[in-house]
Amino acid sequence: MVLFVGELLADLITEEPFETAERFILRVGGSPGNIAKFLVQLGVPARILSRVGNDPIGRRIVDSLLRRGVDTSYVQYDAVNGTTLVFVQRTALTPDFFVVRGADKFLEPPKEEIFQGVRIVHFSCWPFTVSPIREAALEILEKAEKLGVMIGFDPNCREKLFTCGRLDIRIVLSILEKTEITKPSLDDAITLFGEYEGKLEDKVHYYIDKFHKCGVKRVVLTAGPYGAFASENGEIHHIPTCATNVVDATGAGDGFWAGLYYGILNGSTFVEACHLGSKIAAQVLSQIGADVDIMPEL
Repeated sequence: MVLFVGELLADLITEEPFETAERFILRVGGSPGNIAKFLVQLGVPARILSRVGNDPIGRRIVDSLLRRGVDTSYVQYDAVNGTTLVFVQRTALTPDFFVVRGADKFLEPPKEEIFQGVRIVHFSCWPFTVSPIREAALEILEKAEKLGVMIGFDPNCREKLFTCGRLDIRIVLSILEKTEITKPSLDDAITLFGEYEGKLEDKVHYYIDKFHKCGVKRVVLTAGPYGAFASENGEIHHIPTCATNVVDATGAGDGFWAGLYYGILNGSTFVEACHLGSKIAAQVLSQIGADVDIMPEL
C-alpha cells in the first residue's frame, strides 16, 4: 500500500484574464489524489491523508476518490475552513494561478495506525509550505523514517504556496535529506537550484547531482518531450517518452508517479519502474483531464 500525504482541492479553470473572467470550470484536483486513483487502477492499494472543508466541494472530491477505490478513511473534514481552491488561467505559456488556501493547511497528525500495511509514503510539497500543516507533515515524515517506510517526495515547490510567497529552500532540503525517491521536472529543479546554462545533457547531470548531494538515493528528472532521466548508484539512464498522442498534459506527471510506484512494489528495478511510469504518463496525455481511465496491462 502507498500512503499519500498532501492536498485535496478544487481547480477553477478559465481561459479569460482573472480580472474579467466570468466563466470557470471546476475540476477535482490535487496531485496526491490523482496518483492514488491511478495506482488503484493498477491494482495497488492507496490511502490518502488530507483535510477538506465539510462542504459540497470537499465531499465531491472525496466521493471521486471513493469511486476509484482509494482509502479515504483518514481524510479529515473541517467544520470551520472551506476546501482549498486553486484558480487557474490557461494561457499559451505556463498557466497562471493563485490559491485560496483553506482546510488543507489545518491537517492534524494521525494515529500511528495509519502506517499499517504501508510500504511507501508519498509527500507532495504542499504540506511543507505553511503552518500548521508543516509541523504535522514533518511529524509524519519522522514517523515514517523511524518505521523504515520508503519515502517519496514530489518537489513541485512553487513560491506562491509558501508563506509570504517565498520558497523556503531550507525546509525542502531537509525533506530531500530523508527522501529515497524524487521525481522533479526541469522546472522544479530550476526553481530549487537556479538556472543552469548549457546543453540538455549537461543540465540533466547538473541537477541530478544536486538532488543526490541532498541525500536522495533515486532520482528521475523529467524533461517533457525529451523523456526522463533515471539515476541510481551513479548511473543515469534515458527513459524515452512513450507519448504519441498528446491531448492534455494535466495529470501526466501523476501518471508517471503511479507507474513508478507500481513497478517498485512489484519487484522492478528503478529503471524498469521509470519505463512503466512513462507508459502510464502517455496514457494520461492522450485524454482530457486527470480523472481518467488507464489500462492496467503494462
